[in-house]
Amino acid sequence: MPLYGPAAAVVLAPLFQIFNEHADEISKRLFDNLMRLPRSPHFFQMLSADELEQTQRRQLQYLLRLASPTLSAHDHGVMARQIGRIHAAIGLDRSDLARSPGALWASIRNFITPDTHHGALEVLERRFIRDLALQLDVYQNLQTSRETMLLSLTEVAWKAPTYTDLITQVVETLSDCDEIAGCFVGRPDDVGIFRYESIGGAAMGQYLSELEKSADGAIMANSDSPKGNGPTGRAWRSGNIERSLNISTDPHMTPWEEAARRVGFRSSVAIPLHQPDHPTRAILTLYSASPGAFTASDRVAFTSLLQSLLGFAITRLEALEGKTQTMSHGLRQHFAGLLRGNALVMHYQPLMDLHSGQIVKVEALARLLDGDQLIRPDAFLPAFSAEDLFELYRLGLEQALTDRQRWAEAGHDLGISLNLPATALGDGRYYLATRDALHRHACAGEKLTLEVLEYDAFPLGVDPLIVLSHFKALGVVLAEDDLGSGHSSLNRLREIPFDDVKIDRHTARVGHHNPERVLLFIYQLIQLGHTLLKRVTVEGIEDFDMLEAIAVLGADLVQGYVISQPMSAKQLAQWLRQPRNAPDRTRPVTAYGVLAMDILKRERQRLLAHENQRVAPD
Repeated sequence: MPLYGPAAAVVLAPLFQIFNEHADEISKRLFDNLMRLPRSPHFFQMLSADELEQTQRRQLQYLLRLASPTLSAHDHGVMARQIGRIHAAIGLDRSDLARSPGALWASIRNFITPDTHHGALEVLERRFIRDLALQLDVYQNLQTSRETMLLSLTEVAWKAPTYTDLITQVVETLSDCDEIAGCFVGRPDDVGIFRYESIGGAAMGQYLSELEKSADGAIMANSDSPKGNGPTGRAWRSGNIERSLNISTDPHMTPWEEAARRVGFRSSVAIPLHQPDHPTRAILTLYSASPGAFTASDRVAFTSLLQSLLGFAITRLEALEGKTQTMSHGLRQHFAGLLRGNALVMHYQPLMDLHSGQIVKVEALARLLDGDQLIRPDAFLPAFSAEDLFELYRLGLEQALTDRQRWAEAGHDLGISLNLPATALGDGRYYLATRDALHRHACAGEKLTLEVLEYDAFPLGVDPLIVLSHFKALGVVLAEDDLGSGHSSLNRLREIPFDDVKIDRHTARVGHHNPERVLLFIYQLIQLGHTLLKRVTVEGIEDFDMLEAIAVLGADLVQGYVISQPMSAKQLAQWLRQPRNAPDRTRPVTAYGVLAMDILKRERQRLLAHENQRVAPD
């Protein structure tokens, strides 16, 4: 007997009529029988009265469609896969799914005489079996999809060069999953309000728009407010995965229930991202269009794997770039849009040669013009992805070399210093952009200094000696920036072809510290640089006392407000016309200068005494 078509329709017609006549009774029995399955009560109990009534109607409608004389093989395939996705989403285990045909049979057997409807029951039973097989195929396909997704996310976890790249790629990957209606990664800001740093899925964007209309839309990190007791707030405090099984009936979700209902979010899970026994670094929250989602055993395992994988990824990135500033998704997009919208403006801070008193180079510093406001890098850099950082470098280098040409035509042949981010060492485009820009502007390589931060960890799998040697082949000067601020080994300074080192501004600041100890440390760093045949710049110098002191201690170049604040290219051209002199290293007149001279004498005496002791006969 065929399952579909005219012959099946003739056999099924009487059975279908019985189903319609006893629909209410069958529906009640079906519900009672499903409630006896192991996990079904867990699902039904989380529903509101209206949702429960609607679910019962849909169950009956599905049974009637399954027994319909007009059902085609194609239509059955479509509806079985649809219900399979729903069953998977609500957390119905495969074992319960396998038992569901028995629940259906138990619901209808009291209304049918087997001998009278033998042929129809055979067709219906075979349809049940095919229906179960199709639904189990959906389960398997979803499991395969999750496994593929985890492989993709593993690659992201290992390779994402920045926190922004990580969270962007994570939500993009997850939002492609049919089981996930929307997702976000976020962290609390300084006042404890959660910021949606990256969002995935069209519904998520609508959800945020709905929340913006409500004064209660913010998520808080603390438990003092009802807005801190949803899954996201609880997960941040507990470090455990937290769920809302049904947003419409969960009292903790009251502040967000209306917005969630409007966009079709029915349940959620908040996954705190951290390594075991470490503080939570961020929260990944997933939303589903079905209640009870993310509760089946395979989904529980999936969310646990996400937690471990992404917790590792954030820890890896914090080792590379430190803990980044919390920033909303909208602000990230705004800054990236400014960069690509011709809002980049380079400012320049002069560096003075302490031997000659001449301005020999300037450091190019990026600013974004937002209306009348100039935005500094510490505000926008945390928002940038690796692609944004490359665009910043390319546009900034182009603008700086163009300005340098104008200064040279006016008689000021200055060098340009520019930051080279750690991501550049794993991205060949930086080398090509540098080579092409130098050629396009007919600029000698020695006029360009590329600065690499001391605390930048080099990307995995990258040999910095090889990569930086390529830049050296262009003739550019390489500088290790912020010496004294990080923990890089002396081997790095000795083996990598740096020409210059820059002593960190915080190292050169006395503040509440003992001035003698600060100056002695600066002297030792200068001596270290000179011993390794590096030119030494001290940055962040703000007053003449410290300027004189570092000159006495032997620094080669100085940068800081004592020379000049960063300024536009036009302002720099005017500023360069003013005369200036370096302090006299041999005749200090300030307290710090005199102290530096005393340190210098004592260190020389100590070295001389050590030398005499070494060569003295036994």
